Amino acid sequence: MAHYRRANTRRNYQYRSYNSGRERALQHIREAEELSQQLGGTDRDVKEYFFSLPRHQLQAVLEAYGTAFGRDKREYAEKAFHEWKSGQKKMSGLVAGRLFNLLPPLMPFEKKYDLVANLWREMGPSSHKVLRIGPDADIETIVERTRDHVMETVQHYTIPERLQQRFQWLTMGDVNVQQQLMNHLLEMDKRQTVELTRLQIPTMLEHIRNHADHTHRLAQVLQIGKHKFEMLYDKNASGVTLANPTGTPGNKWQSRPAANDNTSWRWLWWVAGGLVLLWLLLRGH
Repeated sequence: MAHYRRANTRRNYQYRSYNSGRERALQHIREAEELSQQLGGTDRDVKEYFFSLPRHQLQAVLEAYGTAFGRDKREYAEKAFHEWKSGQKKMSGLVAGRLFNLLPPLMPFEKKYDLVANLWREMGPSSHKVLRIGPDADIETIVERTRDHVMETVQHYTIPERLQQRFQWLTMGDVNVQQQLMNHLLEMDKRQTVELTRLQIPTMLEHIRNHADHTHRLAQVLQIGKHKFEMLYDKNASGVTLANPTGTPGNKWQSRPAANDNTSWRWLWWVAGGLVLLWLLLRGH
């Protein structure tokens, strides 16, 4: 009887230990999911930033951590840091959330720009437009039209929840800081648009000027972040016209075929003739 009670007690203990371990594991998963959601769904770059902190900045974070949660928690974090960094030990969502929430006030603006820009490149607005360019078009007009389109697209963009969460985490509810970050993103898109357009368009226009007598239509794709422009030269056009690509709703312009487009169909007739000849030969056998 005593042996039965000891065995039963051992089974109950093992069962309770299993349940306790399983609950802790589930709790860690929930905490990690909450942290990822809080950081906008892409917490990898935040972890990379934390693990790359110079020693004096890391000490400032750990000091704030100890003040907020106790000396023993600070000592544990300090001892576990290198194991977390190497991947030997997994940082729990609870600890990561506590530590990472101490980062924004200590983070330079340049790094905040980097962290929000990474998510912006992934989740920011995208567009696809056609710029119909006539012989009289100049570079400044092309730059202006592309820049205006990108800025209008960005300014009318509804920021998704994940990106809003990243803003909220980085700014800690400071509206002024959030506006600074948003202004930085707008300026970044505008600057990139102007620089890339000025870099690529002159080559295209030079080719047009040098081959004006032989060029009926010339196309070049300009990719600016998540914005795609098909730069189409048409000698019958005037200035610069912005339109949707062929086949998209609201299209204002259907591109003309090139003067020698009919040559692209000749190979089909040759293939068809070859197949007929092959069929006749096989039939003759």
